[in-house]
Amino acid sequence: MITPTHNPGPPNPVRRCGKQRGRAGTLILALFLALAAGHLCRAAATEARGQAAFGRGDDGIRVSVPYVTNRRPDAGGSGQTAYGGERGPAGFGRCKVVFTPIPVIDQIVPRMPFYVADETREIRIEAQTDLEAFWTEVQDEIARTRPGSVVVFVHGYSYGFERHCQAAAELQRTLSGKAVVLMFSWPSNGRPTDYVPDQADVEWSVPLLARVLAELGDRLGPERVQVLAHSLGSRGVIFALDRLRAERETRPLIGQLVLMAPDFDAQTFVERLPGLVPLSAGITLYASSNDTPLKASRQLHGSPRLGEAGKLLTVAEGMQTVDVSPLGRYQVMGHEYFRFHPKAAADLAALLGEGRSASQRYGLRPVHLNGLVYWELLGDRSPSEAKDE
Repeated sequence: MITPTHNPGPPNPVRRCGKQRGRAGTLILALFLALAAGHLCRAAATEARGQAAFGRGDDGIRVSVPYVTNRRPDAGGSGQTAYGGERGPAGFGRCKVVFTPIPVIDQIVPRMPFYVADETREIRIEAQTDLEAFWTEVQDEIARTRPGSVVVFVHGYSYGFERHCQAAAELQRTLSGKAVVLMFSWPSNGRPTDYVPDQADVEWSVPLLARVLAELGDRLGPERVQVLAHSLGSRGVIFALDRLRAERETRPLIGQLVLMAPDFDAQTFVERLPGLVPLSAGITLYASSNDTPLKASRQLHGSPRLGEAGKLLTVAEGMQTVDVSPLGRYQVMGHEYFRFHPKAAADLAALLGEGRSASQRYGLRPVHLNGLVYWELLGDRSPSEAKDE
């Protein structure tokens, strides 16, 4: 194991969400409860869309994230562009988020044992009509970063557009200018009860996602196009790479592929892995035994999900597996640890922002299993305590 010379630490402070030890219910009801609880965890954050002046003075942190979407646009009462969960034509533009600290809460949060939002979020969506100007602007922005790469962030199940804007802006802050985040926002209904329609919509979005990845690869070079797929979004990314493999001879097609809490059949993925390995510069899987929505998805599908850990952890030749179970469940449902846990956020930033392999990243412990190696992201508990749950 290579010992890193420094601890990168989380560039953006992320607060812990309290441990919840309940078990998922059954099928769709369990998925509904899991995602509903996840929304409650974010209840302290406010979203203002076109209702107030964009920005709140010098105290706010402004983040601008480019997006591509196939959601149907819907002009709200304020006349500002908004996107719902209906399918629509390809659109693109900028999602601008202002993070403003809440002074009183900001003083209390460091002492809290669970996640509490200590900032408000104002969101403004600016659709664009000139596609070439959009891509040129994105290229220019990427050129100002070092080493000059883009992270295509594909969201998961039950994600509305504004929720995706928040998560993408948070990721952009975490990367601290080392890469540009580009949102690919497929038309999830944003409702916990709509798991089945969301599955259909992410698969419907595969052709557009493949075109976006190809466009970025042609403009930047494939090695500078990194992909972060969360939850159900991993299904769209894997299918898009399959599509590009049949259409293009270039190898690899992208740089790093990060599957974060992927809601994908684990056995099917292992069978497909040999064909996926040549398509990217590297594959990293993040998994957890504390992920309640994936437990519910396993009940629904009748088979283990790729993002589960414990006895169901997937370790295979050709990818690096990171088990975040020792971090516990700091966010209510344990499904968005890359957003809410500082150690998970820091590890992701070291991977996507600095290009560090698992052996070079701080806080990872190698574990040998059947001739292979996976990595544990160490948290406040020992690995043995995490496995006892």
